[in-house]
This record gives sequence, structure tokens and C-alpha cells, in this order.
Amino acid sequence: MNERDAEVIQPAMLERPVNPARYRGVVRPDKTVRWARNELEQVSRMRGRSPDMWRLPEALDHLASLLTELGWDDLACLARREELAVCRTLSPARPGFFADRIVHALAALRDNLMECKRHEEALEVVEELLRLSEANRSAQAQAPGARYWRTVLLARLGRDREAVESAAEAVTEIRERLQHAEALSTGLELIHALAAYADRLDKVGRVAEAAEVSAEVMAAWWRRADSTVQFLQTLDLCSERLVRSGQTERAHACIIEAMRKLRRRKRDTYQAGAWHNLGVRLLALGAPEAALTAGQEAVQLYRDRARAHQERHRELEAEDDWDDDHRYSEAYLLGRRREELKSSRRQVRRAEQDLHDALLSLSACLQQLGRLDEAAAAGAEAATLPG
Repeated sequence: MNERDAEVIQPAMLERPVNPARYRGVVRPDKTVRWARNELEQVSRMRGRSPDMWRLPEALDHLASLLTELGWDDLACLARREELAVCRTLSPARPGFFADRIVHALAALRDNLMECKRHEEALEVVEELLRLSEANRSAQAQAPGARYWRTVLLARLGRDREAVESAAEAVTEIRERLQHAEALSTGLELIHALAAYADRLDKVGRVAEAAEVSAEVMAAWWRRADSTVQFLQTLDLCSERLVRSGQTERAHACIIEAMRKLRRRKRDTYQAGAWHNLGVRLLALGAPEAALTAGQEAVQLYRDRARAHQERHRELEAEDDWDDDHRYSEAYLLGRRREELKSSRRQVRRAEQDLHDALLSLSACLQQLGRLDEAAAAGAEAATLPG
């Protein structure tokens, strides 16, 4: 990177509309724009004035934060690059003094570049953070995240084999760190790194290896009592990879064992999709009895979810105090009311569609088992719902 040659922000660049969908602040965007303009004035006064140069990186950091809040990540990138250039200019005079600020600016620049989908540049920043982590403590704290984003960015750039190597390196580093710390359990950092590694292996066609890694992820989620949904989702993924790698018997056994264990866990509606997928997969594997168990579970959970959304929508429709807030105009409150009802209707429809699909799958399973009356009843119930 060559921040010294980078363009710097000029006042005219701030003459642009604020996109409400991108604005991230908690106050009105016009105030944030005014603060950004004031901060830019401070920055402009400090540029090139040696007595003020020591304060310039801090001012640029504040300016970049305001620009990020406004959703103007392209401008935030300019501010971050200028901040880096100034820090590197001043560093020889005070070695090490700006090291932490350089690391902070690089991490923030990476995020802004990713928002702009400038993945090549973001990868350069990540690689620099990893180089700095060999000697700088602040960069060492950023290193795990940098390794994760290196894998993500390599994948987004289509450099899949390099992404596999990067993911494997991240897993190895975390394992060694946990071993050194004598950790007794698998932390979330390692679980996510393993999941990313499995995805990268799958992408390059190493499906059997991806299934093995997924099995480790699944076991780690099971050991966390609050992660049943994640366990189910990984079970779905692991069994699918086993099937694709030709290990159908192992896929069947994996699902059956997991279902046996799950009977000891509390179920909730968030698990419905995973149960549905497992039922479909078991049916395809020629295990209709087991598929029936999973399908019935999915239908019950989807039915509970649909009823809950329907009840919430009825309650929302019955509310009569939606226009009582004196802080807002009647037009604003009416618009907000319409959007709430529209969103609620979408949730109801989605829940009913999911129940419809689960009922059809259950009906197909019952037909295979020769339970035709029950199959017809499930199909009839599905016919009453939007498809």
C-alpha cells in the first residue's frame, strides 16, 4: 500500500445525500454530517503544520468514524489511508509511539474496504496486520480475526486453494494456542474456524475431509447445552457431505444417533428447518420410519411457529394505541403502523409456507409406509395453507 500518494478528503466530497439504509448512527444524520464537516475543518487546518501534526492522526480517526457512521465507507477509506500515512511519517521521530494507532487504523480500513467490496485491497491490509503481529502486541490481538478474514477474502476472490491453506493455518494456530493455555473445552473461536475450514474443503471438492471436520464441529456444538440449533444445522451439513462423498450408511447412522441424543434436549421452533431437512434426507436414504419421526417433529414445530406468528399478528391488529406517541406526527405513525403490519403479515405467510412444505414431505413419507389415510390428512391440511 502507498498511503502517501492517496487522495485526501476535501469539503466538497461531503456534499452528498445520506442513504437511510446505510446510516448507522443514533442521532439525526444531518447532525452527524455537520460534525464530520467540523472535524474535516480541523483536519484541514492541521495538515502540513508541524506543531499540529502530532494531533492529526487522532482527528483523522474521529473523522473516519463519523464517515463510517454515515455509511460513506469510500470516504472513510481515504481518511484511514491519510491517517496511516501521517503515522508512518511521524513514526521515525518517535519509534513505536504510533504502532498501536497504525494497527487500529489498519483494522478499521479493512472493515471499510470490505463494505466497499474492494477485496484485493482489504486482503493487502489483512496481510500487513499478520506481518505486524510477529512483533506488535496490538497486532497480535488482531491476528485471529485477520486470519479469519484472510480466508474469507481469498474465497471471495476465487482463490479457493489458498483459502483452504489459510483456513487450515487458522485452525492449527488456535489449537496450539488453546493447548498452550491448557483449555479444557473447544472454544467458539475454534468451532467457527473449523466450520470455515470444512466449507473451504468442500468448495475444492474434498468433500469426505469436509465431512470429517463437520463431524468435529457437530460434536463441539453438542457439548454446549445452549447450542442445539447449531448442532442440528451442522448435523444436516455433515450428513449431506457424507452422502455426497458416498458414505450413505454412515450418514444414516449419524442422523439416527443424533436424533436419539436429541430426545434429551428441549426443542423449540427455531429447530424446525433442521428437522425438516433431516426427514427429507432420511427418506432419500431409504429410511422412511426414521424420516417419519423427523418429519413429525418438523411439522409440530412449524405448526407451533405458525400459530405463534398468527397470534402475534392478531394482537398487533387489535392494538389501538399505535398513534398515541406525541413525539411523532400522525403521518409518520401511520406509516410506521402500516410497515409493522406488512412485516407481520410476511412473517405469518412465511411460517405458513414452511408448514405447508413440511406437511407435504410428511405426506410423502406416510405414503411410502402405506399409511394412506394419514398421508391424505396431511396433504389436505397442506392444501389449506399458502404454497
